[in-house]
Amino acid sequence: MERTKSTQYYSHLRQDLIDMIEGQRNKILDIGCGKGITGSELKRIGKAKEVVGVEKFEPAALEAKLKLDKVIVGDIQTELLPYTEGYFDYIILGDVLEHLLDPGDTLKKLKKYLSAKGFLIASIPNVSYWRILKDLIFFDKWEYVEEGILDKTHLRFFTKKSLIELFRESDLVIKDLIPNTSKRFISKLLIIFSLGLLNRFLTSGYLIKAARNTD
Repeated sequence: MERTKSTQYYSHLRQDLIDMIEGQRNKILDIGCGKGITGSELKRIGKAKEVVGVEKFEPAALEAKLKLDKVIVGDIQTELLPYTEGYFDYIILGDVLEHLLDPGDTLKKLKKYLSAKGFLIASIPNVSYWRILKDLIFFDKWEYVEEGILDKTHLRFFTKKSLIELFRESDLVIKDLIPNTSKRFISKLLIIFSLGLLNRFLTSGYLIKAARNTD
């Protein structure tokens, strides 16, 4: 039986993703758009003139239809998109890739819809985060939860190295890789005194901005 989430899960505003989008009046494809909260905000502040959402969870998709220009109800892994190559300026994948059976295949499918100067933006959790490793190493504990790195609906897990490889194999060039690192004072000290070697263990996830490889 397919696992489902609470409706609240689909209501988050992703300001971190919004901040990565430059310019005005972009055409944006939001994969896993939820209730359309982020896409609606992009339109409100003028960063988007058109937002198309793709959402598998039908109750959330029905709400998104009231906010976005178009919403496709379905699974991006199998759904055919009725748009020409190069149509979108941005494609957003906010915590989506880890839910897919074959993330690389989906990236290859989506990149053709990016314009020549377009960008694909993704957020991906980091399985080598210290809290996950602590429970695994010291308590032999790997327990799935409702949300977070060990979300019960995750099918794939990534480290910094493996997600970079994922994008490389999908023929996408990473332009920006931003770690979501703890802002606690002790974390900052650990990073400084380890000369950055502990960065990957103090990072809960990454934001990626990538473009089509034109070489």
